Amino acid sequence: MAIRIVRNEQGNCINFYGSSNPTYWNACLSGEVDSTDSNTVNVINDIITSQTGTTQYEFYRVPYTEFVDADGNGFADAQATADYITEKANVVGLGGGGTDLTDETVCFKLDDTSTSVMLDNGYSYGVNTIKAVNNGDGLIQIQSELGDIVHFTKLDHTNVCDGNGNAISGGLNDVINYLNELFTVGAFESVVIADPYSTMVADVSGVDIVSPTYVGNSIDPVGADVFGASASGNLNGYLSTETIDQAGEYFTFDIRVEGTIGFGLVHSQDSFDNGYYSGNATYANPANFGTYNSQHAGFQFSHWFHPTPNGSWTNYGANTSYSQRAGWNNFNGTSEQADWLAGNPIKVRVGLDANGFISIETLRNGTDWVVHARTSYPSVQGVEYRLGIKMGDTNVRLHTLPKVHLLEPAAPTMQFRYIESPDGVYNYPLFATEEEANYYDLQEGGTGTSHTHTYADDPTNTTWYMPDTNSTMTATVPPTNAQTFEGNAINWTEITSLTNSDLTPPLFSQSDITQEEGTNVNIQINPAGSNWSTSVSISPSGSGLVWDGYSMVQGTLTDVGADTTYTITVTRGNSYGSTTGSMNVTATDVAPVSTMVTPWTKALDFSGSNEHLKQVSNSTTITALRMYGSSVTVPPNSDLTKTASDSNSKPWATTIVFKADLNSSTQHIWNQGEGATSGDDNIYLKVDAQGQLQFNWGRVNAGSLNQCRVAAGIQSNTWYGVYIAHKGTRLSGSDATASNLADAFDIRLMSSGDSFATLGSNLSTSANWTSTGGRMDRSFTGDFTIGGRGANRNFHGKVASMVITTLRANFAMPNDAEIELMITDPKKWEDDYRVGQFVRWVSSTSITTYTPNNYTYGYGNTQIWLMGDGTSDSYANGIRNEVYPADQNYTKMQLNSMVSNDIENVNINGLT
Repeated sequence: MAIRIVRNEQGNCINFYGSSNPTYWNACLSGEVDSTDSNTVNVINDIITSQTGTTQYEFYRVPYTEFVDADGNGFADAQATADYITEKANVVGLGGGGTDLTDETVCFKLDDTSTSVMLDNGYSYGVNTIKAVNNGDGLIQIQSELGDIVHFTKLDHTNVCDGNGNAISGGLNDVINYLNELFTVGAFESVVIADPYSTMVADVSGVDIVSPTYVGNSIDPVGADVFGASASGNLNGYLSTETIDQAGEYFTFDIRVEGTIGFGLVHSQDSFDNGYYSGNATYANPANFGTYNSQHAGFQFSHWFHPTPNGSWTNYGANTSYSQRAGWNNFNGTSEQADWLAGNPIKVRVGLDANGFISIETLRNGTDWVVHARTSYPSVQGVEYRLGIKMGDTNVRLHTLPKVHLLEPAAPTMQFRYIESPDGVYNYPLFATEEEANYYDLQEGGTGTSHTHTYADDPTNTTWYMPDTNSTMTATVPPTNAQTFEGNAINWTEITSLTNSDLTPPLFSQSDITQEEGTNVNIQINPAGSNWSTSVSISPSGSGLVWDGYSMVQGTLTDVGADTTYTITVTRGNSYGSTTGSMNVTATDVAPVSTMVTPWTKALDFSGSNEHLKQVSNSTTITALRMYGSSVTVPPNSDLTKTASDSNSKPWATTIVFKADLNSSTQHIWNQGEGATSGDDNIYLKVDAQGQLQFNWGRVNAGSLNQCRVAAGIQSNTWYGVYIAHKGTRLSGSDATASNLADAFDIRLMSSGDSFATLGSNLSTSANWTSTGGRMDRSFTGDFTIGGRGANRNFHGKVASMVITTLRANFAMPNDAEIELMITDPKKWEDDYRVGQFVRWVSSTSITTYTPNNYTYGYGNTQIWLMGDGTSDSYANGIRNEVYPADQNYTKMQLNSMVSNDIENVNINGLT
């Protein structure tokens, strides 16, 4: 298979499809024509090469004819191939990458309130909203804390300064740490404790492995060798007791005698149980090492020598994604290979390289470690590996007792903090991590233990760690910078704390509101979790509003003879003091004139941002749109004016009255289904980014969605009423043609543009079914929601009503008069077309006389939601089913991510 070189559309990474090599980010690779074979190409990792001083190959001596470009075209020669790779792997400055700060100097500081981070190039961000990261190119990237939106790239750490213009000292990671501390809780200064016993490289001499585990057919053979196999196969193994867990740690050992042998890393049981493995769990499980007849078993990654081709041959383990290196390619013909073939020992190194990749190496010429293969994925923090060796035959030998080469543990970077809490009392030292606190305790003569504190006057509510030894919580003066720790001067940073006056309850503040008399009012007085005392007075008396004693003022504004203003006064208090604030509620006198049973005075306002309603229960026995969870095809009635007659027929009808705030995005007005993941099934009404109103059934996958255009374009200043009725027909994908879909639905549209005076003709026509072929015989799970597809594609606009009802099987479809009344006056429609009539159960084709307060015969098969106009509707109660408002366990719509003021007064032309 050819290796296809493809740069992604965003231009920030390059892939080599057809190879096992991973995705590479920009500006890290270059191509070259091999110096010894002009028909082959090498691909060099420039980042690792520059860091280690040794050329790092990702591809080595690959014939140029094996590469093709993104479109599948071959190259004229090796040089053209190398140039193309260099060009595509070094694309920078494309869209979405943030502002390029190459050669720019930027100073950072907090504002006086410590709530904003200011940059001297004119930008500013709130604290805790941005972070600095190492983008892998040796430069700093500034991006959002949530969502990883990139603001700035390519900032050299030597070009970073503080608010006074002083350069920030230290290396790349030191400057990144400084910035992230500034971006979160303040510009902390650190004391770095240099542990005299820690080193940057593993102990070169190593420590002998003791008490190894011999598994299965493994033996300690006669003579100087320490491990062999008594039988060919995979049921043998040599496993170290010692472990490695840091980049740079490794094992060394000698092997001799040509044969089949594999060596690699095996997880400790804790490492495996904690999920630190990558790839196949059965192979990664250390319990299967030497006991499960597979070369893969027990290894995370291993490399194998074979007698043919007299050296490196293949890799086995849980995840064998790897990068082939020079030691594999040029082993043949070396004195190293000759020694192995002659039965002389050669030295092998197995471990984690400086970047955390598993690396398999051999010693060449007695001086140079040459990599044969390394994983293309790094090991994760917390992993712990043992050395594992398997013999594939009875010839090959482990000649020497392996050694483990470990790093000494490094001391933590110490960030010394103190807090004044309460006023006049100082607590110190405090640390952000338990590791720092325990290290301080140990160095001060303790046993390495600490405890935690949180402070009521710390606005960040951070948990701080305090050493058990040599700490204080009763000092009357702050610590001074004259103090030292381990011979280093301590630069103390104060944790921002509030004064007593700052800790009084926040002032109640709410915008004045004006509502018509008789309006249900819900005003939140206290946020959830508040811990102060509250008293509320409402004057003059007689408003109809009542303070519930906890968090809400609620009630129905009394009828007034003239516009009347009521003042709500709120006093909050705690041990630090009290505050008093107020707001006005004006009740307007309105002469009620209405011929409708449905009020049409309220609507629920949605503004995106995960705001939506969700039906409390998604049971198949109460959600008509789920069609009892059936997954069958249902043929149409031979009389197309009727619903399907099949025993599996579950016909239904819906109406909704809404107004959209168009904003060039796709929004679901209502949705029944499973969600946003590929393969999820949904039935929904949506408005797309072009303002088209569409009804959809199926999946987003190509060829899996049936879509009907209800309106080519709607207006943001117009209310619409949409009726959608399904006759119960369920089509296979091949039968879901435009004509068959048109026969399966009745779709109508009304609007305030003509005062809801005209019921249009059926919009379910062949021409309007713009997408077809979606299977209708899949079952529907998930929730029914209004205002979005659950937590995404959320609606921007208002919804005044929603009706869902079952239709009877093998029965005439609703006529125009019923459809119009169902849209314009749902309560009167219930009186005229449900009360005293037969209705179909949700779960079958059975029918029973409509009984509103019965789960099966009433509120279970019919739901009417009036979005604030309902008998029991409120922010606290949710939007109740008007068929039976007392129900709150099945058909109630609960408000998600919404506030009480989202229930708004409306005036709908033709309805109100």
